[in-house]
Amino acid sequence: MKRIFAVLLVCTLSVTAFAQKVSQKYIPDKSKPVLLVFTADWCAPCEAMKQNVFTIDSVASALSCYNVLLVDVDTPTGSAYQERFCKKEVQIPYFVVLDRYGFVKNRKLGAMEPGQFISFLRNSGTLDESAASVGAVKYVKVPDRENFKKGWEFEGALGGALSSTTDTTARKAGFVLSGAARYRVSRFAAFRTGADIVLTPGAVKYIPSLTFAVPVDLELYLFDPGYVFAGTFWGYHSAPQVKGVGDLGLRFGAGYKIMDFDVRLTYNLGILNMNKGDIVNRVSANALTLTVGYCF
Repeated sequence: MKRIFAVLLVCTLSVTAFAQKVSQKYIPDKSKPVLLVFTADWCAPCEAMKQNVFTIDSVASALSCYNVLLVDVDTPTGSAYQERFCKKEVQIPYFVVLDRYGFVKNRKLGAMEPGQFISFLRNSGTLDESAASVGAVKYVKVPDRENFKKGWEFEGALGGALSSTTDTTARKAGFVLSGAARYRVSRFAAFRTGADIVLTPGAVKYIPSLTFAVPVDLELYLFDPGYVFAGTFWGYHSAPQVKGVGDLGLRFGAGYKIMDFDVRLTYNLGILNMNKGDIVNRVSANALTLTVGYCF
């Protein structure tokens, strides 16, 4: 049990670190660091920076070393990025420098003079002045909403599981490894299928020591990037009391997508009798799993 929670803790910390990154689809040049400019149409100091500071040759030359992303805090995406990067700071303009790997190197609140702004970039340790070039600053405007990608998405996941049966209150801890394919049909819905393998060392009686399952889920993104899902699965169990038995079941749960990562909590409820037709002592298996997956 302690080992499983240790693995889940490491996975959670890894997801937290990656959650600080900007989606790669907004970064045209992956070899350059990123400058996030948090702004809004009504912000006079923001417009003054863009018109009176960013247009100066020395500043424009420095900005050519960055992917400059404009983030409107009045949009759903901008609000999410502000919460992620600004440390609860709600005032703008706000500037955040990220290195090429997506980690925060420096932050600054408020409008600055040209010299102050260049010093801010230098102090971040990301300004490569040897690669600077004079020219118009190329801005990338982060869209108002995160655009879902219609079509197929693939995922690999690892996590922990608690398995039990209807004839016992005891739960046995184990590991789950899964691979899945998701087809996003709209902003609000997706279908997901794949294969799950649950390994439960030290399982007793009818608690499966090994489960192979093929699920089919319907995901509803009612609070995107969070979602709920329900579905069914076909499974094959191997338990101490049975060499092997097939199963059908129901499953439901919830998930949350953090950039390219997918955290899922799933409850699998078997509905077939594992006890070889013993109607009096009918036994079915169930499992609660928590996984962290990477989508590609």
